[in-house]
Amino acid sequence: MRVFPLRQRLLLLLAILSSLTLVALGTFAYVRAKNIMLHGAESAMALQADTLANVIVSQYAGEYARAVAGLRQDPRVVACLAGRPYDREGLLASWSSFLRLRSEAFFVYFADLSGRVHAIQPLRELPPDFDARTRPWFRRAMEHPGVVGWSAPYTEFITGKTVVSTVATVDAPVGGKPLGVLGLDITADGLRNILSGVALPSGSGLLVLTADGQPVTATGLGAALADRVDATPLRNLARGTYTAHAPPGNGHAMGGTIGDNAGNGATYLDVDGERVLAAVRAVPGPGWRLVLLVPQEELLRAVDPIRHGTVLAIGGMLTLFAVLFATATVGASGRVGQLAEYMRSVAHGDFTVRNLFSGRDEFGALNRHLNELVMARRDAEAALRDAERQHRELVENAPIGIFRTTWDGAILVLNQHGAALLGFRDVAHARALLDDSVIPLHVEPMDRQAMLDDLAAGEVVTGQRLRWYRRGGEAIWISLYARRTGTTGTPEVEGFFLDVTGQVEDTMRLEQLATTDELTGVSNRRHFMARLEDEATRSQRYGRPLSVLLLDADHFKAVNDTWGHEAGDMVLRHITDVMGLSLRENDLIGRLGGEEFGVLLPETALDRALRTAERIRAAVEDAPVAVRDAWVGCTVSVGAAEYRGANDTLDDLIRRADQMLMRAKEGGRNRVCAPQATPTCPDGTDRDGTGRDGASGDGTGTA
Repeated sequence: MRVFPLRQRLLLLLAILSSLTLVALGTFAYVRAKNIMLHGAESAMALQADTLANVIVSQYAGEYARAVAGLRQDPRVVACLAGRPYDREGLLASWSSFLRLRSEAFFVYFADLSGRVHAIQPLRELPPDFDARTRPWFRRAMEHPGVVGWSAPYTEFITGKTVVSTVATVDAPVGGKPLGVLGLDITADGLRNILSGVALPSGSGLLVLTADGQPVTATGLGAALADRVDATPLRNLARGTYTAHAPPGNGHAMGGTIGDNAGNGATYLDVDGERVLAAVRAVPGPGWRLVLLVPQEELLRAVDPIRHGTVLAIGGMLTLFAVLFATATVGASGRVGQLAEYMRSVAHGDFTVRNLFSGRDEFGALNRHLNELVMARRDAEAALRDAERQHRELVENAPIGIFRTTWDGAILVLNQHGAALLGFRDVAHARALLDDSVIPLHVEPMDRQAMLDDLAAGEVVTGQRLRWYRRGGEAIWISLYARRTGTTGTPEVEGFFLDVTGQVEDTMRLEQLATTDELTGVSNRRHFMARLEDEATRSQRYGRPLSVLLLDADHFKAVNDTWGHEAGDMVLRHITDVMGLSLRENDLIGRLGGEEFGVLLPETALDRALRTAERIRAAVEDAPVAVRDAWVGCTVSVGAAEYRGANDTLDDLIRRADQMLMRAKEGGRNRVCAPQATPTCPDGTDRDGTGRDGASGDGTGTA
């Protein structure tokens, strides 16, 4: 390229413009690299805040909310608050077992609407004038009846410890009117342990606040700020009334919804003269706010090498001014054109280093400084790629399954841990066998559609339990957390999942142990009576028939005395097996005590109940039990009664069936008795003289 000689003033102007252009290019490269890396670091912290908020729900708050939801439905608590007798010792024993399994749980208790506490575990003496209505937990529950809620931190009355309470009203089975309040005091130790185990940049911290800004627990920098929440904008952050803004020198505004009371978002705070990133996430359930605090200086450490290179490069730009000014006095040359071409290529994104001049004169120095600028820009791009790589590694190494899919289920992102949870060797293996779709994972396809409906309505799916298939066809339980991302035209779903199969199976086993008789495998008395109460409510509401049978094994003591208790256990199991073959799927057998059993017959009037009872009686009589190479015959006596509706109590229903059972035993056993119009059971005979389908007195007939 040929450069024509110019006048000295024109060359001076060219030198000034060229220098300013190069300085602007260097400054632009540094600022853009800094903003890109800072934005990447902010996104990584926001993702970590999202993950931590969901972990608090899954490992802490959700567990205790579900526990209180189960405890408030305990029939013994309902019976006490309804003024009926209940098994207080059994209730306290079950609470003691519950507390041993949860180290952070402090006290379990319940009180009626007058403020009187009826039971507390561990056992403590309360003052005679203690009124639960004055306590924060009682007020919180009564403000939101029927909902499991969380109180703000407060000082516990007995020990003086600071706790939060998970509370809910205990409602009447019929009508849903509150009878009292059940509460569970929890220390913040478990939550603090979860937060303390999180790896954060130096000088960072975590702070959990209530929705009105009261500290719950904190670590690191969060602990330092917890005692002076009112002196910082943290309380407004928790309330969702703090306006998000960009930090000085940052070209982008922080994302989020801090200003619209949603409680999610990020902003920069001035803490003791230091800029601190505050990423706020709502914790569903307790209504807390998780605040992740990271000094901006820690986010910018990766920019330090670029900063030094840029300063050096800008120094070179200023040297260029002197060189070009000197050139203006001695004339232009073709070397200026080469440098101009080099600068144009850099401006167009070509960062190839060119050694145009090897001499030690001004042009050689200018070439070297320009090369330093190019290398600084190239280092900035490499640092950006490294930040993206760190983000990918964070996703890949997270101890949870992380995914992102299209709205129709096509897999966009799946991390290695998620593939391993589903039984695949790696992500490529999972994509290949699933044909790049999550649809085959769902045991119940409607579960995914329900999730999409919630996301389309603007909700965030938190802790939804679904059944997915692992590789090989094994069905597991997963806890799913998902939100809608992408654009309006191309929505996407992203979130994470945990394998909770063990927890679900443990819960199912505990429920079975709590409702099943250990010897026979049928329902125990408590579960039978609870189911009877539900069916009676349904019968009364919809005007449907309901009947109950009470059965007693005849001469059972003789079996034990003759063959031993092991043989007696065999007879009881045999009777329940035979009974089950004569009943419908929705009928329920319960062992009420010893050799006495109950049968619940929904949608069954008395005449049909009598036919069922006779079928059971005949089947037991016709099926002896093999005991030690001998056949032991067994029979049952049966009493039947029908529920009479709103004016009938369950105690009266059971009493009538029991009277009929006694009448059957007094009439010779191995027979069925029930209240009917014509008494024929007491004389021990029926119409054909067999004595096996008679009915009892006070208006009795044959079964």
